[in-house]
Amino acid sequence: MAPTLESSDLIDKIWEAFRRFPDDKRLRNRLVEEYMPIVRYNAEKIRQRLPEGIDLEDLVSAGAFGLISAIEAFDPARGVKFETYCVPRIRGAMLDEL
Repeated sequence: MAPTLESSDLIDKIWEAFRRFPDDKRLRNRLVEEYMPIVRYNAEKIRQRLPEGIDLEDLVSAGAFGLISAIEAFDPARGVKFETYCVPRIRGAMLDEL
């Protein structure tokens, strides 16, 4: 699932700026906005296998924390796409919340 960006050049520039200024919450939040569809998609997949009492939005909230953690810890020098790297962290945060 790709980010909702108009161009991949823009996401590359945001990542570049975030790597230079990792304490800039504005840049981090911009990345969170772009990758939230991945969180929602995974929350919906997990929710399908859970009992009725589990709220989808609770899973999305937990997944958002996993996404933030993934953004802050991501190292592009390892040669892995961010989308590949973040999914286990997002899903893990959701499952930890359960």
